[in-house]
Amino acid sequence: MINSRSIPPIARAFGALVIALACVAFGIQAAIGASAKELGKTKNTPSPNCPENRKVPPAQQTAKDVCQVTGQVTGFQRSASGEQGLFKIREGGKIVAWSVDLANPRKSEREAFGEASQTERFGKAPTAGISIIRDKPDSKFKLKSSSPLLNIRSFYGEKPVFTLERPLKVRKGDVVALTTATWLPSFSIKGQGPNDAWVASRNEKNCEVPDRVPAEKRLRYFFNHTSPHRRVGSERPYECKYESARLLYWAYFVPNNN
Repeated sequence: MINSRSIPPIARAFGALVIALACVAFGIQAAIGASAKELGKTKNTPSPNCPENRKVPPAQQTAKDVCQVTGQVTGFQRSASGEQGLFKIREGGKIVAWSVDLANPRKSEREAFGEASQTERFGKAPTAGISIIRDKPDSKFKLKSSSPLLNIRSFYGEKPVFTLERPLKVRKGDVVALTTATWLPSFSIKGQGPNDAWVASRNEKNCEVPDRVPAEKRLRYFFNHTSPHRRVGSERPYECKYESARLLYWAYFVPNNN
C-alpha cells in the first residue's frame, strides 16, 4: 500500500475485458445468475482509504486518514475479519465475475499516483483485473490464468461488478487474486487488525521502502521495485505479508455441477 505523500509508519512501504467484455451489474443475480457464490464476503466491510481526511491536521493524522492505494502488484486477501481462505477454491468450477470497491481520490491524489505508476498501455489510469494462482513451494505461486486488465477510471466512488465473457476455470486449491498494472484505490486499513492480512507478489527484500529513501522519493522508489504477476505459467515469490489491511475485491464462483 502506498500514499500520495509518504509511507505512514503503520504501513512502512509496499504493503497496497476491455470494456466490451465487461458489464456493470445493478444486481448480482441479474448479471451472473443465482448459482454464483461471492468469494471474499464478510459481515463487515471497511470503506476505502481515499481521499485524505483534511478535517484532521497533518500532524495529527494517522494512517487511516491518508489516501492509500495498492500499486503494480498481484495480491490476495489471506484473512479478513478473522476468516481464513476467503479466496481459496474449495471445488472445481469457474469464476464468472469480479468486483472492487473504489475510492474517489481527489484530483491531486489521482495525479500523484498516476504520474508515478503510469505505463505505455494504460497511461496514468487506475487498473484492475483478477488472477488465478496456485500455491507452490518456498512461498511461490504459479499464475494459471487471468482476466484482461481494465481501465477503471470511470468508476471512482463505485462498486462495479464486471462479468467475464470467458469465465476463468478453477479447481480445488486455486486462489483468486487481485492485479493492478498501475495503481488501484481499492484498499483499506480502517478498523483492520492482525486478523486482516494480505499477501503480495514481491520478494522479501522489497516488502518495505528503506528508511534511507527520502520522503519525496518514496513513491517513485515504490513503483520502481514492484510489478504485477502477469505471465501465465510463471512462478513468482509472494513473500510479503501485510497485516491490518484489506484489499477490497470480490469474485463470483459457480461450481461445475451448476
